[in-house]
Formats: sequence, C-alpha cells, structure tokens
Amino acid sequence: MQYPAFVIPWLGNGMLIALDAVLHVMISHGFAIGAISMIVLAESIGMRQENIDWDIFARRFLTALIIIVTGIGAPTGVGIWLITSAVTPKGIGSLLRVFFWPWFIEWLVFTIEVILLLLYYFTWERWRRERKRLHLKIGIAYLACALASAVLITGILGFMITPDSWPVRRDFIGAYFNATFLPQLSVRLGIAITLGALFATTFAAFSHTADGIRLAALRLYGRIALVGFCWTTASSIWYMAMIPSSYTAHIPFALLTSHFSDRPSILGNVMAAIATTIILYVLAASRGPLIVVRILSVPTIVMALFYVVAFERAREFIRGPYLMPGYLYANQLLLSESHLSRKEGLSNSTPWYQTLAVGDPEARGAFLFAQNCTACHTLRGVNGIVQRVKGRPEDGIVVMLGHLNEMVPFMPPFSGNDEERHILARYLADLPIKGDDPSRYSPYWRKSP
Repeated sequence: MQYPAFVIPWLGNGMLIALDAVLHVMISHGFAIGAISMIVLAESIGMRQENIDWDIFARRFLTALIIIVTGIGAPTGVGIWLITSAVTPKGIGSLLRVFFWPWFIEWLVFTIEVILLLLYYFTWERWRRERKRLHLKIGIAYLACALASAVLITGILGFMITPDSWPVRRDFIGAYFNATFLPQLSVRLGIAITLGALFATTFAAFSHTADGIRLAALRLYGRIALVGFCWTTASSIWYMAMIPSSYTAHIPFALLTSHFSDRPSILGNVMAAIATTIILYVLAASRGPLIVVRILSVPTIVMALFYVVAFERAREFIRGPYLMPGYLYANQLLLSESHLSRKEGLSNSTPWYQTLAVGDPEARGAFLFAQNCTACHTLRGVNGIVQRVKGRPEDGIVVMLGHLNEMVPFMPPFSGNDEERHILARYLADLPIKGDDPSRYSPYWRKSP
C-alpha cells in the first residue's frame, strides 16, 4: 500500500522520532526499571531490619519518580507509536505484520505495569504491618512486568539490525531470537541498573534523609552503580561483537557526524571520560565527603545519559540504509519494488500523488524529495539539504543521485527512473536560490485554479 508523505518541517522526521524515543528510553530504563528497583530494594531492607527510616526514604524517592514515569514516560511511549505511524506508516505496518503478538502482549503488559505502579504508590501508607509484605510483592510484580516489557521489545529492536534469515525464510522464531537479542537485552538491563543506582545515590545525597540512612544508601547504591557500569561495559563489548562489521564501520560517523568522523580518537576519549566520571562518583559515594558527592552528581548523571543517547543513536543509525534489513529501505521502499521504481518511476506508480499534482515539475520534485530524503533530511532545518547542495551544479547533483548508496553506504539508493532523477536534481539545485516559503516545497502541491 502507498501512503502519503508526512513531513515534519525544520526538525525533520528522523529527529522527531529520535527525541521522543531517547527521552522514553531514559525514563523507561533509568526510572521505570532502574530507580524503582532501588526503591523496592530499600523497602525490603526496611522490612528486614524493621527500620522505618528506610521505608520513609523509599516512599519519598517514589513520590519524586511517580509523575516522571506516568506523566512523561508513558506518554512518550505512546508518542513513539503516534509519530512512527505518521512518518513511517509502511515501516511500522511491516514490523507489525512480523511481530504482532510480541507487541500485542507488550501493550497488555504495559497496561498492567501502569496499574501496578499506581497501586504500589497509593497503597504505601495504608498497607502496613501484616499487609506490608503484600505491598512489597506488588512492587516486585511491577518490576517483573517492566522487565517483561523490555524483553518483548528488545527482540524487535534486535531484528532491525540482525534479521538473520528472515528476509528469505520469513521465520518468526529466528527473527525474534536473533543474534543481537541477548547482548542487547543485557546492555539495556545494565543501563537500567546503572542509571537507577545513580539516580538513587543522587536522591540520597540531596534529599532530607536521616544521616545513618543517607550514608548506608550512598554506599549501597554506589556499589550497585559500579556493578551496573561494569555489566554495561561487558555487555556492550558482547553486543558490538554480534553486529555485522559493515554496520560497526558506521559508528564513528553516527556519533561524531561528518565533521569529526575522521578523528575516531575523540570517541575513545569521551568514553574514557564517562568511565572516569562514574568511577570517581562511585568512590565518592562510598567513602568521600557528602559535598564531593553532590558536586559530582550532575556531571555523572549527564555523562551516563549521554551514553544512553550515543547507544540509541548508533543503534538506529548503523543499520542504514535499511529500516528492515534485506526487506525495506529507510525511505519505506521495499527492496522488491526497487526495480519497478527504476523502470516505471516512483511518482507514476503512486496513486495518492497522481490525484494531487500531475505534471507540475516543482511539485513532482517536492514529492520525490519527500519520498527519498525526508527520513533523514529537512530542507533548511536539522540536517538540511540546502547547505549540502549549495554551489553544486545540477548535472553534478544528477550524478550524485545515481550513486547515493555507493558514495554513502548508509543512504538508500535513489527511488525513481532517470527522468525523476533529473527532476529531483533540478528541484534541489533551485532550493538555495528560492525563498523560505514552505508551501512552495510541499509534496501536496496543488496548481492554482
């Protein structure tokens, strides 16, 4: 099925998905799994030691998190579906046909997860003494659902890099339990533990907590953060070893962009800085004065979150030019349709375009740009195409469009015939000399009556 192009101006389709998805991952991993597991741990320690101060600490920490998890984490998860359904309908539809049942089960688990979290929060003060153990079990049940949700999603995310034999055999088991399923799941659990422990340590350092509990919490969560960091590092090495080398070669460009990709040492230095900062913070939490912990808390959290951003960007970027390797390009063109688009043309075989702007060269150029380029590029905004074609002659752009995948391996090949390649080249060559009126570049262009 052919879907109309949905173009996000200035920010771009890819960047909008990335911002929402990364924010959701930070919350779902760091808060919904990691931090709440630290809360359940604190509650269990308080029960075992019959120490009300641990219980107070855990309750206050949960109060600080509940709005973030339910008010931001849950809507951004739904937002991923809303955005991807709008900007990549063919891609999300194709993935749903392969992974309907894992996603359907994950939706059910997610609903149960939210209900359990709210029940865990609102029954904290009411369920004491003989019902306290039941309250703790609700927290454990919530964590089980959160982990189940992570497991269900990770198989799909792994497939988008290592689909194994699925493009040929259409084998669901092989597609879901793919080569990067377990290592990526291990990385995500390590990230959750590390972030959760760092958030708990920071909360203990700044909150109004009894001194004895503060000291114990700093030491406990600092050690957990160190274990989580080592776990994440080892899992990342395992994960990288399972990714095809043709993809890992794109990592420097993905993280350092075209400006610094020729200096890969920067990446090593940044990772070393992240490791050093986290280790210093953990040592300070275990033995150092409180003021040092407070000073180091902000840069440590920033560094840890930067690692999450880097991991997600690299995972999304390196699989280019595919959305589903061996099956679907990032521009939502099926590999099996490539020959047809080169022979008959993309605009000639797209019914929704035929009803809007047949024969208008500028509208046709806008349509071809929307279909081929807007998965990653905007006109003049983020990763804008205008700056990339400025000063280039039209003939040069024609040649570039014919060799996109050879010049830049993570870009899909041009979809369309030779005539459309020249039309898009003219459209791109004219962009730097035209005004900024976005209506002039819309793929939904209509002729004036």
